Amino acid sequence: MSSIIRVTNVEVKNLKNVKRGNFSTNSTFDNLTAADVIGFYGQNGSGKTAIVEAFNLLKLLLDTRKLPELSKHLLYFNEEFIDLSFDLIIKNYLGEFFVKYEVSISKGKDKLQVIKEKVSYRENISKKRFKDIFYKNNQEISIRNQKIKSMNEDIRVTVMVANRMANDNATSFIFREELREVYDYFLNEIETEIMNNLLVDFNRDFHVIDQIQSGLLIANIVMPFNVHVENIRGSIPYELSDTMVLPPPLFDTIQKVIEQTNVVLKTIIPGLQIKIRKIHQEKMDNGIDGIRFEFLSTKGSIELPLRSESSGVIKIISILSTLIAVYNNPNACVVIDELDAGIFEYLLGELLEVISENGQGQLFFTSHNLRILEVLPIRNLWFTTLNEEDRYLQLKGVKKLNNARDIYLRAVQLGGQDEPIYGETDLYDIKKSFRKAGKINGEE
Repeated sequence: MSSIIRVTNVEVKNLKNVKRGNFSTNSTFDNLTAADVIGFYGQNGSGKTAIVEAFNLLKLLLDTRKLPELSKHLLYFNEEFIDLSFDLIIKNYLGEFFVKYEVSISKGKDKLQVIKEKVSYRENISKKRFKDIFYKNNQEISIRNQKIKSMNEDIRVTVMVANRMANDNATSFIFREELREVYDYFLNEIETEIMNNLLVDFNRDFHVIDQIQSGLLIANIVMPFNVHVENIRGSIPYELSDTMVLPPPLFDTIQKVIEQTNVVLKTIIPGLQIKIRKIHQEKMDNGIDGIRFEFLSTKGSIELPLRSESSGVIKIISILSTLIAVYNNPNACVVIDELDAGIFEYLLGELLEVISENGQGQLFFTSHNLRILEVLPIRNLWFTTLNEEDRYLQLKGVKKLNNARDIYLRAVQLGGQDEPIYGETDLYDIKKSFRKAGKINGEE
C-alpha cells in the first residue's frame, strides 16, 4: 500500500506580521483520498502571505537547503524566534499515525538558523502518547530519548557531524542525509517508515509557489514552469523573452508536461494549446548536448511566442501541472500565494469547485477574489483578523445554505465575529486624502 500524508494543523508564531496564528484542515483518516482545499482571505498586510512563508520554510527544511537571508525580514519585529508547528496524519503499510514536526528558527550571522527541532508521533489508537523520534535544542541532542553523551563513539561522531553541518549551512538537522546512517541503529520499523514518509513521500509531492515566482511571471520576465509528472517534481524557470536550452532527459519531461497540460488547457481556455518549437542542438556549459527550444501558444493556425499571451494565461500554464496533481494524487500538497492574480474570477471559481468536489490532494492558497467564497464550503475558508495574537479564524453564524461571501462582507462592515477582520476605512477620509495629496504635487 502506498503511503498518504496530510497536513492537519499549522501553528505560526513571530513570522512576518503574525505574532501567533493557528489553522486546521479538513483531513482525517476517514477522508484521506478526498480533496482538501483551504483558502485564506483578508485585508492587505494581515497575515495571508505568512502562511505561504511558513510552508516555504518547511520545504527548505525538508530539502535541507539553506534558510533565507536575514534581509528577507521574516522574523517579527523585536522577537528572537520564529516558532512553527506542523501536525500531519500518515497512513502507511504499518498503520495510522499522528506526526508532529516543531521547529524554532532564530537569527544567525547572515541567515536564519535552526535552534530547536523535534519530530514526534503516536499511533492512531486510544490513550497512546506521543513519542519523540528526534530532538535538538542547540547542542542538546537526543534520538528516541537517548542523549548524545550515551551514544557509542561512531554514532556520536556521525550525529555531531550532522549537527555541525546543519549549523554551518543554516539547514535542518533532523532531515540531513548524514542522520539516515543512524536510522537502523536507533529507530524501529515504524519510526524509520515515518521519517521516510516525511522525507520522501510527502516532500516529493509538496510544492510551494510564492510571491517571487508570481512577481517574475506578472512582470513578463520568467515563467516558473511548475512540474509534477511521473518521478519529476520541481520548477523550471523559463525566460519569456528568450529561448531555453535543456539536456534531453529534462526536455523530454517538459514535453510530457505540455502534453498533460494541453488536455486540461483546451477545456478552460477554448482553442488554446501550448506547443514546443525545437530550434537546434547545442553544447551546454557542462559539455553535454542540449536542446534549444521555445514555447509557442497556438490558436487554430496562428502560432505566437508564449510571452504574447496575457499574464493570467501564463499563470494558469505555470501552475496547471500542480493543480492536475492535486486533482489526481491524494499525496499532493500544493501551496499557492495570490492564486487569483490575473485569472478571470469566474474561471477561477470553476477550477476550485471542480478540484474541491472531485480532487484527491491538498491545496492551500491565498486570494482576494470573493467569487471563490461562493463555491467553496465555509469549512474550507480561513480569514485573517486584526489581532496579531490570533491571526486566523473561521466565520461563525454561517448556516449550510448561507453564502460565505455575504457573511464575510457583513462581518467586514458590521463585525460580529470573535475578532475584528477589517481595519475600518472611511469613504470621506479617503476622498479628502486624495485631494490633500494632489495639492502637494500642485494638482489643482
